[in-house]
Amino acid sequence: MQQFEIRLEHIRKSYLRPVLTDINLTLNNASYTAIVGKSGSGKSTLMNILGLLESFDGGTYTFDGEEIVSGKDYHKLRLSKFGFIYQSYNLVPTLTCEENILLPTLYAGTGAGNLDYVVQTLGIEQLLKVHVNVLSGGEKQRVAIARALILDPALLIADEPTGNLDPANREVVFDLFESEHKKGRGIVMITHDAAAAARAKTVYRLQDGVLQP
Repeated sequence: MQQFEIRLEHIRKSYLRPVLTDINLTLNNASYTAIVGKSGSGKSTLMNILGLLESFDGGTYTFDGEEIVSGKDYHKLRLSKFGFIYQSYNLVPTLTCEENILLPTLYAGTGAGNLDYVVQTLGIEQLLKVHVNVLSGGEKQRVAIARALILDPALLIADEPTGNLDPANREVVFDLFESEHKKGRGIVMITHDAAAAARAKTVYRLQDGVLQP
């Protein structure tokens, strides 16, 4: 498992108003962290900054001791170190499950990556040749998780990963997260669901632009 350490210190971000005012957070392979908060509290903004998808206005972001420059393109670092899981799945409906899972490997030029491992872990071998537009919500989420794991990322960033799932499929996702974390993979889960957050080792509430334990 790739080792990593992220430090966010006094991170700020504003749009028409301040959204994040003083974010301080440290993550590493031992982290299984949930960030909760009301809609509009800035959770998705924080996720995008953390995942190097969005710039920030002030503060310091360091990855493995190297300072991240806000606004710079870190696509190689993002591709190699992060796996993203979204509530809306973000799958390409015209592609098969296998093609969706392998998309990151095309950008990385790595071949099939660890395809056999992820599909067996998630129990989706029988879905590989199926187009995603005919899948159930639980099946779509498992395909999306497989895509997030295909390059063996150091950190999984999950944005409301169980928001569209029934109780049985929620448990599948939580069991997988716990299993992956035991292997040494860091996990950050952004959620408004207190029950989902309770599965994490550390919980923060994002309120008034600040993370509160």
